[in-house]
Amino acid sequence: MKFVLGIISALIGRWIDGVLGMLKTEAAAVYVAGVRKTRRAFIALLGSFLLLLVAMSGFLLIHAALFMWLPWSLPVKAMLLLVLGLAYLGGGLAVVLRLCSDRTWMRFTKVDRILDSLPPRR
Repeated sequence: MKFVLGIISALIGRWIDGVLGMLKTEAAAVYVAGVRKTRRAFIALLGSFLLLLVAMSGFLLIHAALFMWLPWSLPVKAMLLLVLGLAYLGGGLAVVLRLCSDRTWMRFTKVDRILDSLPPRR
């Protein structure tokens, strides 16, 4: 009798492991889809901050006005403004691209840990 109960227990255990593996896979898929939707919402929010960027361009125009008053020659002032503008643009783009990357979001939401905990596919 113990032998039959052992066989039944082993079969049920394998079935339960299979069901739990499928549930983990489905949960991981839903989680990853949620992360994608959150990322898209974040990018939309970031787009709304474009208006803030336009306001910040006013800040840059203040720089331009101040540089016009400098006693330097026009080519020197233009080169300085060009370098300053490229620095602002490059820094802002670097931050935005870093925040919007898939790798950053996957690391931030710990998707890699969830995917590593899934059973291997057969």
